[in-house]
Amino acid sequence: MALRNELHDTATAPYIPHMKTKSKPSAGKLGRPTGAATKRINARFPTGLAEKIEYAASLRGVAVAAFIQEAVAERADRVIEAESYWQLTREEAANLAAMIAKPPKPNQRMLHAVKLAARHVVIRS
Repeated sequence: MALRNELHDTATAPYIPHMKTKSKPSAGKLGRPTGAATKRINARFPTGLAEKIEYAASLRGVAVAAFIQEAVAERADRVIEAESYWQLTREEAANLAAMIAKPPKPNQRMLHAVKLAARHVVIRS
């Protein structure tokens, strides 16, 4: 069975597995999401993507919900990690290092801003 070029877009293209298998029956809670379910998020998937997810979950021998939770958690971790750090060019990094090494002297506007901020900051010991 030849794969067509549009299969690279998993959101819209149908998924054609090379070999279809049925889900393995789970013994007990094998493959079930862990932890108490406290919030529900409903999502609809295009037919091709849904079939692809079901097939992948069956290959792992886990429930579809557990498979989706694991995949989404991994992706969320990658996004959070990528967005948690600044990405500077070499020039920006050099400018920042120079400012840290020799900070500018405080001007009147900065001193005034510090006084205003001090009114709203409570230091607890």
